Amino acid sequence: MTANAWASSHLDRIFLGDCAELLAQLPDGCVDLVVSSPPYNLGKEYEAKRALEAYLEEQGRVLGECVRVLKSTGSLFWQVGAFADRGVLVPLDVRFFPILEELGLIPRNRIMWVRQHGLHGARKFSCRHEAILWFSKSNDYIFNLDAIRVPQKYQNKKAWRGEKKGQLTCHPDGKNPGDIWLFRNVKHNHEEQTIHPCQFPEDLVARIVLSTTSEGGVVLDPFMGAGTVAVVSRDHGRHFLGAETEPRYHEVAMRRLKGVPNKSGRFPNLKTLRDYAERTGTPVARYSFDLQVGESPTDRRRARIYPEEHHLEALEQRLSYEEMAFAAKRTGQQVPVDPMVNGGCGPARESGRRRRASMDGPTLFDATGRS
Repeated sequence: MTANAWASSHLDRIFLGDCAELLAQLPDGCVDLVVSSPPYNLGKEYEAKRALEAYLEEQGRVLGECVRVLKSTGSLFWQVGAFADRGVLVPLDVRFFPILEELGLIPRNRIMWVRQHGLHGARKFSCRHEAILWFSKSNDYIFNLDAIRVPQKYQNKKAWRGEKKGQLTCHPDGKNPGDIWLFRNVKHNHEEQTIHPCQFPEDLVARIVLSTTSEGGVVLDPFMGAGTVAVVSRDHGRHFLGAETEPRYHEVAMRRLKGVPNKSGRFPNLKTLRDYAERTGTPVARYSFDLQVGESPTDRRRARIYPEEHHLEALEQRLSYEEMAFAAKRTGQQVPVDPMVNGGCGPARESGRRRRASMDGPTLFDATGRS
């Protein structure tokens, strides 16, 4: 198959079927980025629970094909959780790491996607993170840091002595976001939520796509799910391709890409509806979306959408509080009040001075819970 022939028949399309069938049709070195979240083998309703080794063997075959179709300058991001069986927990990134190395890929980062809420444990610590493994095919790989910089913590800090006295000591356009990510999980009240039970946040995929591909590049997701990788790639001037075996999720992905209401006036999620309303100038309330609970959808201007920095700050504040509370209980001291108890007012609404004061001099409870 010529380069033009495969591109015209596969690019910007989502194949309904097994990814092995799709991958077999692709020529060597044709994609710039592979990014996916494969089934975790946890026995959820959208996957069959099989033996761990059989699962890893099957995944190894898929990864081998992904590496074959990846360009020498390309990268692979594989986001995984854990395999749980009768109380035993196996972090899947630990098992995937040697598989990827044996395929000749070079490890670049082990990214921790952290969330404040997750799977609760009764006889072990509750799970609050998943891993994203980033491997490149060679040492000549794409990394566009300028496309993904985040604000500096001390934006106006300057050198106070030496040859650079008076000059900024940090990059004026922002800093590297690091390998701890806290994009909000796509669950209830998230405007991107579809009927798929486990989907990527668009911002998370955008950070990967923008940092490791150039405009016009090709992004592959062999387990496309609800189509987030396709939507983000398209929105940022990249081509996409992928596969999905479940017809319901394939339909959701195609509806997200089309961005128009179906015959019933419904959208796959609230975000697609809001985008359409803003693009066409029609009222949001004229339409509905698949998981709508209220009488009518809300306008985006009324939505509370916080950036990743907000969630990182909230997590830091919560973890600091938990550590202080534990130390106080262990030493018989008064337990400080969580400034975010029952939702609080949130770091996004507090000034930096107020946040520091709430942590440096917390309100104390006595044994009865009275302040």
